[in-house]
Amino acid sequence: MVKVRMNTADVAAEVKCLRRLIGMRCANVYDISPKTYLFKLMNSSGVTESGESEKVLLLMESGNRLHTTAYVRDKSTTPSGFTLKLRKHIRTRRLEDVRQLGYDRIIIFQFGLGANAHYIILELYSQGNLLLTDADFTVLTLLRSHRDDDKGLVIMSRHRYPIEVCRVFERTTSTKLKKALTCPQLPGLEESMKTDGVNSTSKELSRDKKKKVSDLNKKSRDGGRLNKFTLKAMLGDALGYGPALSEHIILDAGLLPSMKIGDENNKNIDDTMFQSLLLAITKFEDWLSDVMSGYKVPEGYILMQIKTPIRKESEVSSEVVQSKFYDEVCPILLNQFKSRELMKLETFDAALDEFYSKIESQKVEQQHRAKEGSAVLKLDKIRSDQENRVHTLKKEVDRCVAMALLIEYNLKDVDAAILAVRVALANGMDWEDLARMVKEERRSGNPVAGLIDKLHLERNCISLLLSNNLDDMDEDELTRPVEKVEVDLSLSAHANARHWYDLKKKQESKQEKTVTAHDKAFKAAERKTRLQLAQEKTVAAITHIRKVHWFEKFNWFITSENYLVISGRDAQQNEMIVKRYMSKGDL
Repeated sequence: MVKVRMNTADVAAEVKCLRRLIGMRCANVYDISPKTYLFKLMNSSGVTESGESEKVLLLMESGNRLHTTAYVRDKSTTPSGFTLKLRKHIRTRRLEDVRQLGYDRIIIFQFGLGANAHYIILELYSQGNLLLTDADFTVLTLLRSHRDDDKGLVIMSRHRYPIEVCRVFERTTSTKLKKALTCPQLPGLEESMKTDGVNSTSKELSRDKKKKVSDLNKKSRDGGRLNKFTLKAMLGDALGYGPALSEHIILDAGLLPSMKIGDENNKNIDDTMFQSLLLAITKFEDWLSDVMSGYKVPEGYILMQIKTPIRKESEVSSEVVQSKFYDEVCPILLNQFKSRELMKLETFDAALDEFYSKIESQKVEQQHRAKEGSAVLKLDKIRSDQENRVHTLKKEVDRCVAMALLIEYNLKDVDAAILAVRVALANGMDWEDLARMVKEERRSGNPVAGLIDKLHLERNCISLLLSNNLDDMDEDELTRPVEKVEVDLSLSAHANARHWYDLKKKQESKQEKTVTAHDKAFKAAERKTRLQLAQEKTVAAITHIRKVHWFEKFNWFITSENYLVISGRDAQQNEMIVKRYMSKGDL
């Protein structure tokens, strides 16, 4: 599973990398999404190769990540109220400090000094949060308000942020480790003593929680066996470093993370194992302490996940294309990942930027593909609807031709049937009597009455049962079922046939107009869809920031002989070119 959140070691390593930004000023703040914000920092004293001030883009995503970025992302055209509040208080302010609160996943950025200082606090646990406070840590604005009355924690506007309630980094001693391995805690107990990564100062549990723990203990003992926990879970709960770092420490000690630990007598851990585990913990905490308080700038490791596409049995190919995806990023190469393919970068900050930007671009590409697929399905539906309508009109044309031909094949019979009904109606016969007479004549074998299927006298029409009775019919045609043909009593057989041909012409004209209109509509829909997809792809693309050359601030071009020609935009720039950039041999 692709890594989403940063752990304690990640936060400590990233804070160490970001301390190089101290002294830079906040030029502006942008919101990329409701949880992601981009801080533009500038250093007027540091000049780049292009002659411009050094610029750094700092990306903060509430609850997930924090790093500088070398990629350009689409910003919101209209800043949110939260962004405007940040701009009001920290824009043009100098970044004075970057630090981690205890060893929790909380980072504090200090802009300004003394009573004019403001703090940006980023929480990277649970649902995350981003807060702006004044010099006394009173919250001015924040993304998410929440409170826990049981622990006395209130994270709301106009309340003081509880910076003193944090986990203080303390080295693990043999006594602490032995106590943690001897008296394992039940699942859920530690969570009840914490509030999303910030330990509660009170060590007393409520009566309901004590009762819950006692009930769980009672149930476990009633079963006749003791609860057993894995070494990885117990070490993670005791040290608070998370499962990945706990597994790294256990593997470094030469033990198995899945080792079961009993409740009594500590049966599975002997002195040798205990000392190895303590030594591995000390080794990791030495590294963590060096990162948090020393001069060590941690490197970055990006781990790859190789996926081989599943081939069908029918597909025969000698080449198998394997796809590589970013799966994990860490400031220290964890023991459980040493056998995997990796990419090493100079700093952990650069690794975070590469990792998350790649994942973000892949998500954007997947969303674009999904939209493209839905657009193609929509176009296919429009095309299918058009083909169905044309097919229906074509069937109607064929039906009109078939009806006219059947009347022409049976002209005498059609005229006889029309004449018989006309005579009966002219004599004043009732419609019901006429229908009854037709049935009786049909039973008696009258051929004219046998042609009449149904009377539609309210529309002055009748339905006749007609077939192709030409002499040159083959056996298959003779066995065809008769067709029901509707004829008008006010017209002759020839006139009825002409009426069906007129309907056929109308249907053909309608079919032609329908095809033309649908072709235009389909082309317009296809053009609009492709334009929208192209715009979305252009807007949503995450591109690398292009390096700006020193001569781009002047008027410039490159000749066909590969000479660079520059000129100043004003007299001051011309003087700058002569004094700063011209050298011997320049023209």
